[in-house]
Amino acid sequence: MKRTLLVTSILALLLVPAWALATGTDAFTANKALPSSGDFLVVPLEVTNSKPLVALDIPLQYTEGATLDHVEFTDRVASFQFKNASIDAANRVVVIGLISMLASEAPDLAPGTGAVANLYFKLAEGVSEVKVNSVELTKPDHNLAYYYNDYSSGRPEVVAVQPEAALSVVVKDNNVPKTYGLSQNFPNPFNPTTKISFALPATGDVHLSVFNVLGQQVKELVNGTMDAGVHEVIWDGKDNNGTSVASGIYFYKINANSFVSTKKMVLLK
Repeated sequence: MKRTLLVTSILALLLVPAWALATGTDAFTANKALPSSGDFLVVPLEVTNSKPLVALDIPLQYTEGATLDHVEFTDRVASFQFKNASIDAANRVVVIGLISMLASEAPDLAPGTGAVANLYFKLAEGVSEVKVNSVELTKPDHNLAYYYNDYSSGRPEVVAVQPEAALSVVVKDNNVPKTYGLSQNFPNPFNPTTKISFALPATGDVHLSVFNVLGQQVKELVNGTMDAGVHEVIWDGKDNNGTSVASGIYFYKINANSFVSTKKMVLLK
């Protein structure tokens, strides 16, 4: 609890933000977990930001039967001068606080997509899954938020945005899915990139492509043999020639062995 209060106090002293609407490219994702040494299940926390970030407030809650052993920060935030993870095991809550600069100048988190931390879980005997979700906390207050400096008024003003969150991540002991599946892309609508996930219960040839409303292939994303498991592909909004496509409705279609599925997505610029 003392560490949680410390995170809140530092954020309150350094950041008195105005709130702004998140853009379509401000997103937070708890990705699929992977086995690790020591029988840990590792959940990467991925941040997508459209502007340089000076701080992040990430309060999360996880389900019963899971024990969060520790949190490790990635190289993406190696230059941040304040990195803290306060674990409240009794309430199954972790509050992650990140601030780029405290005592001296330091770079902000550059725009882009990538993991900022990894959660290391252990599951109790008989537990087959764990879910991770964002949570709003009071006393002290915490909300999932990104903070950046806005210079539009001629002087720096700290602005907070609440990113779109794709959590409720289910982690299974058996990482090989039992059935084929094609997930809805995220984010959707998107600009300029989006993530497409699909599940393969067996190794086989996979073809995944993007089509326009006329049924014409715009981009071939996958064409080859892939192992069983859950896979992710990023589409950057460009065609096979590397040219950015126009805003509009697009479809992505997968053919994997006898499995065929198509879903719709929207590119908004």
